[in-house]
Amino acid sequence: MLNGSVKLATVPTTAPVLTPRRRQPAGCQATAAQPQVDAAQASELAATAKALGDPTRLRIVDAIRHAAPEAVCQCELVPLFEMSQPALAKHLKVLVGAGILASERRGAWTYYYPRPGGLGGLTAWLG
Repeated sequence: MLNGSVKLATVPTTAPVLTPRRRQPAGCQATAAQPQVDAAQASELAATAKALGDPTRLRIVDAIRHAAPEAVCQCELVPLFEMSQPALAKHLKVLVGAGILASERRGAWTYYYPRPGGLGGLTAWLG
């Protein structure tokens, strides 16, 4: 902070490399990029990303992840979110269906925990 003003940190940026490419007969350039993900992997990654794309579901995963290795009962999650139990159950179903969370039924209660490797594919792809 200088003279009461906030000094913003500068982040070094690098410009993308633009190498000359040979033109193809139709006039288009040959692409330097090819997808490394096949259709099945893309579908799996998209399902995971879509499940995490909802802010409520992201917060649910965050709460359960921070409770790990303890499994969390659905009844413990209801007070944390401003929604009904059926609405929370729907979000949990989506997260289990996407392979992000796993669940275990114990009597009348269902407990949720992070599925081992559930975010591994997305993390590996982003890394």
